[in-house]
Amino acid sequence: MTTKPFLTGKTDSLRERKKQQTRRAIHDAAYSLVADRGLAHVTVADICATAEISERTFFNYFPSKAAAAMGLPTTAIPEESEQRFLSSDGQLVDDLCELIASLSSPDEDGVERIRELVRAEPDLLAALHQWTSGLRRRVIQLAEERTGAAEDDASGSTARLAVALVFAALFLHTDSGYTLRPGRATAHDLRTTVSRLGAVAHG
Repeated sequence: MTTKPFLTGKTDSLRERKKQQTRRAIHDAAYSLVADRGLAHVTVADICATAEISERTFFNYFPSKAAAAMGLPTTAIPEESEQRFLSSDGQLVDDLCELIASLSSPDEDGVERIRELVRAEPDLLAALHQWTSGLRRRVIQLAEERTGAAEDDASGSTARLAVALVFAALFLHTDSGYTLRPGRATAHDLRTTVSRLGAVAHG
C-alpha cells in the first residue's frame, strides 16, 4: 500500500493565497461602496453582498466597515513576528525597526486610496487613529515584555521611548516632504531615520 506525501507547504500556500484573495475582495468592495455612497450610507451587509461573503467571514478579516474600506487588518502583528522579536538578543531599537518594517502595510496604491478616502470622509481619521493606537500599544507591550518592564520601571520607560522613536521614524517616512522614496518603509529606512533623529537631538 502506498501513501501520498503530506504536502503541508503547498496546502498552506494555497490557503494563504485564498485568504489574501478574500481579503482583497472585501477591501475592494468596501472601498468602492464608501467612495461612491459615503461611509454613513454603507453597511457591513452591503459590503458582504458585493463581495459575496458572509458577515462572519467579513469580521474574520476586518473589525469594521471603515477598516475594510481602508484595508486595515484586524490583527496587525503575526504571532511568528512577535515570537521572533521576543526571542531576539539584538539591539532593541534595531529589532523594533525590523518588527515594524515586517508588518503588513498598504503599498503605494493602498496609501493613496486611504488618503483619498480620508479627504472625502474625515470621519475615517478616527478609525485610522484607533487602529494605529492599537498597533502602538501592542508593540509597547512586546517591548516591555522583552526588557522585563514588570520588574523594572526604568526598563519600561526605555521600552516606551524606543517604540516612540521608531514610530516617529515611521511617520516621517510617510511624509512626502521628508522622504524621497515613497512606499513601504524598510528596516534600513527606519534605522536611518532613527539615526538622523538622534543626530538632531545631539546637534
